[in-house]
Amino acid sequence: MVKSLVFLVGLLIFSSFCCVRAADVFIVTENYPPYNFPADDGSVAGEATALVNKVMEATELDYTITIGPWARAVRYAETADNVLIYSIARIPNREKRFRWLVPLAFDNYRLFARKDDTRIYTHERLMAGDFSVICVRGDISCSILQSTGLPEASIIRSTDLDQPGTLKMVEAERVDLFPGSMINYSTEQQHNGAWRGAFKPVYDLNIGLTLYLAGGANLRPELATKIEVAYKKLVGEGNFDMMQAATSTVD
Repeated sequence: MVKSLVFLVGLLIFSSFCCVRAADVFIVTENYPPYNFPADDGSVAGEATALVNKVMEATELDYTITIGPWARAVRYAETADNVLIYSIARIPNREKRFRWLVPLAFDNYRLFARKDDTRIYTHERLMAGDFSVICVRGDISCSILQSTGLPEASIIRSTDLDQPGTLKMVEAERVDLFPGSMINYSTEQQHNGAWRGAFKPVYDLNIGLTLYLAGGANLRPELATKIEVAYKKLVGEGNFDMMQAATSTVD
């Protein structure tokens, strides 16, 4: 079986789907270490990527993995019958829009500030709108913030930045906080010049989510079946372990 792992940028990524038909399945994701991120050699790396590769290799399907803008990735996965998306959180408003194939990680979410930030982040002050919080439009981070009841004026929805880009906004003191996962935090992954060690969890959102490899509701049944069978076989053999968040208290 020939497998191709491709990293492209922007519009060029997904516009190629209409023309290139070499693979049985196209898999899309975003730049979100440690789950998925571009490696130095141009491939897609990450712990969730490794789990996706393990399942897909067991299916014997030809596939590609591509990183690109999250909102566009979601749209392609929802509308195409042979496109999968991964590290996507299973939340109520997505339940019927996707076919949830393989659970990859269970994660807990916090609000993060700069390591040198000495302010006290309380529920009362957050709900009063005393702090700004940035998220990626279309990403689970914005859905998480909305569900907390934070004032709309406090939530900055970025359409242009990926998740590492939002970290840079906080690092530059242009925004106070960003929502992040404890798996992401605990890896201390250096990416795009932003160290996780430069930030600290300051507020527990008390939200836990499972991230999946999923397809749209119109995913071809034969593809879904092959993937589900391969996943269950790996689990039965004791050869598949989901990522789990490390426990950590807020500062």
